[in-house]
Amino acid sequence: MKQLFLLILLGTLLALSSCKKDGSTDFALTSAAVENGELSDSYKCEQKVNDIESSIPLAWTNVPEGTTSLAIMMYHFPNANDQTNANSYLLLWGIDPTVSEIAYGGADDGDWYMGGNKDGTAISYTSPCSPSAGTHDYTITIYALSETPSSLPTSSSLSVDYTTLKDAINAVTIVGQTSLDFQDITQ
Repeated sequence: MKQLFLLILLGTLLALSSCKKDGSTDFALTSAAVENGELSDSYKCEQKVNDIESSIPLAWTNVPEGTTSLAIMMYHFPNANDQTNANSYLLLWGIDPTVSEIAYGGADDGDWYMGGNKDGTAISYTSPCSPSAGTHDYTITIYALSETPSSLPTSSSLSVDYTTLKDAINAVTIVGQTSLDFQDITQ
């Protein structure tokens, strides 16, 4: 009987150790394109075909309980002193929470919706391709949402930019979020 009690106690402790104090799990985002905090050269300045570029691979784990929809934003602030004006490189919404990855070049292949590229000229991902030398900081954030924001279109749309998606996300309950920060270092 004592052994059974110890096994139950051990199982309970293991289950609780995977949760944070607020009850959430360790929601995490990774990309094979990012090594040691830097974007690999093979994912920079992608070749455009009909104004479309191949998106970087993304994977995530431990989507929080209560999530019914995911959204992803990849952005960069061209002026480090101005955190209000962002360039967006990837905007996705309406992703089913059972999805756990997007393969290289697959951001426009799923059963979800995509916004405009950085220049607003196509529904596409934009690869980092800094024209000036230096270190450029990028962030990819995945949001676990209580629902797909009703203010967003139910199809991919050029009308969805960084501000539109960010405002829509902030209008619903964010169950959890996690980010991947990386740099593009241009010589």
